[in-house]
Amino acid sequence: MRAFLRLALAFFWSTSFFSISFAFVSHSSSQSPSVRPITTATSANDGDYNELYDDNGGDALADSESGTDDEVDIAIVGAGIGGLCAGAILNSLYNKKVGIYESHYLPGGCAHAFNRVGRHPKTGEKTVFTFDSGPTIVLGCSAKPYNPLRQVLNAIGRSDEVEWLRYDGWGMVEHPCRADKELRWKVELGPKVFEEGPLATFGGVEAQKEFKELQEITRELVSGAVAIPAMAMRAGPTALIPLLRYFNELVELIKLGPDLTTGTFAAYMDGPRYVVKNQWLRDWLDALAFSLSGLPASRTSAAAMAYVLYDMHRQDAALDYPRGGLGTVIDELVKGIEQGDNGSRVNLRRHVESIDTSDDGTRFVGLTLKSGKRVRAKDGVICNAPVWSIANLIANPDVKKSLNKMVMPQIEKNRQSWIVDISNRSTIRTVPPESKLSEGDDGLLSKCNDSEMTGSFLHLHLALDATGLDLDSMEAHYTVMDRSLGGDKEKDPNDSACGELNMIAVSNPCVLDRTLAPEGTIVVHAYGAGNEPYELWKGLDRNSKEYRDLKEERSQVLWRAVQSIIPDARERVVVDLVGSPLTHERFLRRPKGTYGSATEDYLKDGSTPFSSLVLCGDGIFPGIGIPAVALSGASAANAMVNPLRQWFCLDDLKKKELI
Repeated sequence: MRAFLRLALAFFWSTSFFSISFAFVSHSSSQSPSVRPITTATSANDGDYNELYDDNGGDALADSESGTDDEVDIAIVGAGIGGLCAGAILNSLYNKKVGIYESHYLPGGCAHAFNRVGRHPKTGEKTVFTFDSGPTIVLGCSAKPYNPLRQVLNAIGRSDEVEWLRYDGWGMVEHPCRADKELRWKVELGPKVFEEGPLATFGGVEAQKEFKELQEITRELVSGAVAIPAMAMRAGPTALIPLLRYFNELVELIKLGPDLTTGTFAAYMDGPRYVVKNQWLRDWLDALAFSLSGLPASRTSAAAMAYVLYDMHRQDAALDYPRGGLGTVIDELVKGIEQGDNGSRVNLRRHVESIDTSDDGTRFVGLTLKSGKRVRAKDGVICNAPVWSIANLIANPDVKKSLNKMVMPQIEKNRQSWIVDISNRSTIRTVPPESKLSEGDDGLLSKCNDSEMTGSFLHLHLALDATGLDLDSMEAHYTVMDRSLGGDKEKDPNDSACGELNMIAVSNPCVLDRTLAPEGTIVVHAYGAGNEPYELWKGLDRNSKEYRDLKEERSQVLWRAVQSIIPDARERVVVDLVGSPLTHERFLRRPKGTYGSATEDYLKDGSTPFSSLVLCGDGIFPGIGIPAVALSGASAANAMVNPLRQWFCLDDLKKKELI
């Protein structure tokens, strides 16, 4: 029962306040250079060189620090949003001394902001442009019910420092830059706008009928957990204790049963719960799902899909964008970690070589950095590294076995969501690939190693001369379907909304916030998220002509997407940067540059056989997305303190009307 409740609540929290974090809204934006840096610990590289995109060198991952050991209460591996939320809660609410250790030169993980210098098109002077490499648009930050990220900011006293801008939808472009085929329309949020607009136009009466029925039958999945705050969550066997404060909501969740709350949307696409027959609606649902999980609708969380169907079409629905870009949110989380007198700190360019245990192997007691420096953690360790990296961080072979039901974990070729044939044609899997684990080998580390990897990314960051552009006539975001919403089935019967580089997001955030770029310029980011197969890049030398040529070739679809919105974009370029799956793999420590784990392989929570080691991140329920990883960070933080202390913390937050 306790395991089911943890699972169900995690899923509800991941979806009740999800981020449409990649394909349908902004995966990146920019922020004013004047905002950064915020502390000496997190100062950005303000020079002309940028390690993230200059693949042929740089010291982004340098770690030359030595000296005396660090002593903290809790050490955290990785400064992604999950690790930052965990650290901010532990420092600000539980008065713990926290040390976060991050390989990169900037905090934020896949959501960090970085600078690049270009020549201003008017003055010729060197000008700093700031780009965010990660998702910036979320739901549930500007108005109640707040999502887990906003709840963490509220709890640590930093929410007033972030202003959220609301907007009502995004533009759609199909067959970009093809005069005979190009199609443009808009997705607007709110009741009946979508149903009476695009759905009626492209799907017809049948699609309208099925959509309404689907909303009704999935409504049962959108209930209960919205009243349960993120700060009530904790990983491990004591998870139920703080949830007893919300007994009535728990009863509602129990009534639904585990199959509905933890299953995929396949039961609603192809039966037995419901069957979607209209092809346009099926394509649309696949597109929505892909933006959530990097997978088709049939392989995406049913609860996540149910909430999309509800939240996008309710009264007062809106998308949220943080003024100044997501970097402002990262800054406030870092301040939440470093505020006060505990001595907590975010340590950058500090690569973790291993997570260490006591001599007898009964407790996790700290970290060893690549430089040889030791970090001693009195209470334990939170690991925000990708799940595939965890086994390699555990140096003690006996402890590896203890974490894995007393057998050494298998380290096999990772399962992939994409199939690449001999002609390099890629197809996304509609069913999970068969597990490579042998019978009985279902320990934690084996599950981590065997977790299916979704696809990777391709990015095009641009700073453009904005002379003559009418930003007021543009959308802040576009989803560009290169081969149409359903793909080009004449050329490839397996093509779909989820096909290779079919769905391209174009973030145009200066429409919302003119201060994001220096006057007379704008920043634009086009990207394919989860639909660029890593295998196409595997083994390439980043300094080779072959690599540069492949970046040029593969980025053409991104340029086409941008040019469907700004036709003369190439002539306006001040800065242009192409990021590949190898970029993600090297600098963001994402194995094979992956988007994250497949839905079916999320770990049920962040607990391990050791109370002194807790996991967080997008490989753990609730999974992928900013609110989801914020929740996993909160759950991990709470697991590091006594349940009674968490209970008193909830009392205090309630008294302050923060939950």
